[in-house]
Amino acid sequence: MWNSFLINVKTSIRNTSSLFWVLAFPVILAALMLGIMSNLQDGYTAEAQHFAIVSDANWKASPGTDELVSSLSKKPKAGSDDTQLLIPTTVATKAEANTRLDSRKDIGYLYASSDGLVNMVLSDREAASIQSDATASEGIAVSILSASLGSFNQANFARAAIASPSNQVLLQSGGQTYTKQIRLTHIHPSMTAPYFFAVLAMACLIGASTAAEMIAKTQPNLSALGARRASSPSPKWRQAAGAFLASWLFSAVSLLVAYIFVRTVCGVQTGGRDPIALIAIAVGTFMATAFGSMVGAIPKLPTETKVGLVIGIDCTLSAFIGLYGSLAMDLNNAIQEHAPILHLINPVKQVSNLFYDIVYYDSLAPFARTCGILVTMAAIFLAICGLLLRKQRYEYL
Repeated sequence: MWNSFLINVKTSIRNTSSLFWVLAFPVILAALMLGIMSNLQDGYTAEAQHFAIVSDANWKASPGTDELVSSLSKKPKAGSDDTQLLIPTTVATKAEANTRLDSRKDIGYLYASSDGLVNMVLSDREAASIQSDATASEGIAVSILSASLGSFNQANFARAAIASPSNQVLLQSGGQTYTKQIRLTHIHPSMTAPYFFAVLAMACLIGASTAAEMIAKTQPNLSALGARRASSPSPKWRQAAGAFLASWLFSAVSLLVAYIFVRTVCGVQTGGRDPIALIAIAVGTFMATAFGSMVGAIPKLPTETKVGLVIGIDCTLSAFIGLYGSLAMDLNNAIQEHAPILHLINPVKQVSNLFYDIVYYDSLAPFARTCGILVTMAAIFLAICGLLLRKQRYEYL
């Protein structure tokens, strides 16, 4: 068995087709995805916008307004998650602010009404632009700014109410804290991470083509090499086991290279769970190797047909996990919401879930559940492979 293992490892290393499709192609695909998706994360990031601040009597009479503008216009420190929303310009009157809007120096202005509420005014041009595309950087910044002003006005109203002599008893809370900050994900989620997880999942299943080719070469009716192996004293199960282990090793190393590229060059974070990602690579490639072995054991089909079948199935299933762009990702989300059973039986999706579970969940229970699904799939594929190899008979070689 180990002799067969070493021979298959050397053969896979010398096979330029396997080196390209299993080792190089996933890295190339991840690099292309990085170029395509490089602006996606920035598209969901708020950028500071130019606003005029009408500093009139109402503004100065409203408590905390200057501090509010200072907070929203403060440049964030390096490495912090803070966001600068405003690039303010102080003016004395609304007329001056409207003049700046007409000259396109600002996209809007802030002013305080007589009741102390801070209001925001946008230019007609900017309002129409945001209405047509609310996901643009300006739209996101204005949305956050509007929510901030709403919170500020509510706080001022509550402060004024509590300051009333009849409500002073509410201040006697003893300094207790009634809220706490929670985080729903293991780390701050990236908008592009699911696309790279889809790349890794597709790369994992491409490795199944190596297993299909190696198992096919053990069949005496498909090649001269298979005929010579059939006449050797080594049992068929040892030859198949050696081919399986060699393919698993080659696929795991190839996927590890792609994972390192995605982590380092593409900047996808795992929150310090890289050792668990190694388990994900081992489990995912084990399932892929079992799947490739099953396809490779199909009788009478030529080796090239089996390899093409594996790649075709991989590319087709990858369309349902968001690999081919935002529309495919919308399809992936729709399937997850309305027909999750389709994702449950999709091996490419389950491999993608391995990395998704590592990044997006505090608990490792979802990861363990996905591992169990993939191991079950692998057991089914290996059982079918064993039945196919066992029942093959040949009239002549």
